[in-house]
Amino acid sequence: MKPIYDICIVGGGVTGACLASYLGKSALKVAVIERNLNEKDRIVGELLQPGGVEMLEKMGLEHLLDGFDAQSVDGYALFMKGESFEIGYPEKDGKRYAGRGFRNGKFVQKLRAYMQAQKNVTVIEGTVNELLETDKRIVGVSYTTPRAVEAKEITATLTIVCDGIFSTFRNTLSVPNKSVTGFFLGLILKDCQLPYPNHGHVIIAESSPILMYPVSSTETRILVDFRGIKVPPKREELQNYLTSSIAPQLPSSVQSSFLKSVEEGKFKLMPNHRMAANPNLKQGAVLIGDSLNMRHPLTGGGMTVAFSDVYLLGSLLMKMKNPKRGTQWERVVRQFYESRNQQTATINILADALYGVMGNKELKEACFNYLKRSGSYSQEPITILSAISRDSNLLIKHFFAVALFGIKGILMPIPTVTKAKRSLSLLSNSVRIIYPLLRNEKMLRLQNLRQFIVKY
Repeated sequence: MKPIYDICIVGGGVTGACLASYLGKSALKVAVIERNLNEKDRIVGELLQPGGVEMLEKMGLEHLLDGFDAQSVDGYALFMKGESFEIGYPEKDGKRYAGRGFRNGKFVQKLRAYMQAQKNVTVIEGTVNELLETDKRIVGVSYTTPRAVEAKEITATLTIVCDGIFSTFRNTLSVPNKSVTGFFLGLILKDCQLPYPNHGHVIIAESSPILMYPVSSTETRILVDFRGIKVPPKREELQNYLTSSIAPQLPSSVQSSFLKSVEEGKFKLMPNHRMAANPNLKQGAVLIGDSLNMRHPLTGGGMTVAFSDVYLLGSLLMKMKNPKRGTQWERVVRQFYESRNQQTATINILADALYGVMGNKELKEACFNYLKRSGSYSQEPITILSAISRDSNLLIKHFFAVALFGIKGILMPIPTVTKAKRSLSLLSNSVRIIYPLLRNEKMLRLQNLRQFIVKY
């Protein structure tokens, strides 16, 4: 006889394990199927913004950030052409917000251990091969375990797919338009002395941004960006590039640790994706997390979006008064898809817009100098970056304020025809960066954008 569950979760990574942990507080019967329950070594999903910490607090799961050497991240430091400054995370009602840096694999294992301890959660190590469909409704999954020859089946009222970046079932449950914007090369720096302890570090380098942040008491993660769809060069050529071009642009206190890590050659590459949420409503199933929606990892917003999805969907499921009524489940899925954009749009837009800015010489200089002014010029943007604020109008305001600040810098002290052309080009590039992102997130029509630019 087939096991019958209320919910079957496909994927037991950050998103799936967190959702199962949260649903463990309910009476819903949950099955989680994860292909491999061993600890993995990943280079992304290692920086959780304060907004993501806040989501865990709302779910009563913030204790899962303790006990595995996770590090407090208290703000950001920016570096460009020998200059640097720091921006602390916001303070509200006497509370100083902080993020966390950690090794992804250790955090996932912490989530999984808690998930497996929930009485109403069954965890299965296996590979989901197929979504089972009856009368145009997803009714469960077919899967195989590592040692089994024959496939097994699970039936569930709702199947929640959160199998990550390389989702197997994305095309079934959405109409994705996924693109690769580049690659992150990740290295671990041992016993590295960061110029600003317990801060994320953004080096606005000549080619592309470089990120650094603590992931344990003795380790610092560094991510070097490679733009475009071409995979970075082979090992020897890559080591030469990192040594000759990247190392000199790093703070002096970091260079020794970086060169040692490059010499060891333990590189890991991860493609960076952009994909707006475009779900295909199908009865009996829902898509969440990176399976549904991705943005550039420059701002570390991925886990915050995932936990926002988990909190919204999980809360809606636990509020159902009569889970036996099938129509309630469909209403929950529809409400989730309609509501999630309010929580995730600003995070998505900021990530890809900032990456676009970093690819434009004049815009990235304007951004650095704008934030360096401190006060509201840096504090309001950091509330958006930290995902404490999800105010899209505030984001758009500062985005165009940066552009106008850059135009002012070009035109001063004496405007010329050449400077005017450069200014128009900068404004045009700004619109080209932001408008497709606003359109993807269904935030603004073109006429609204024009009115916004005139207003600010």
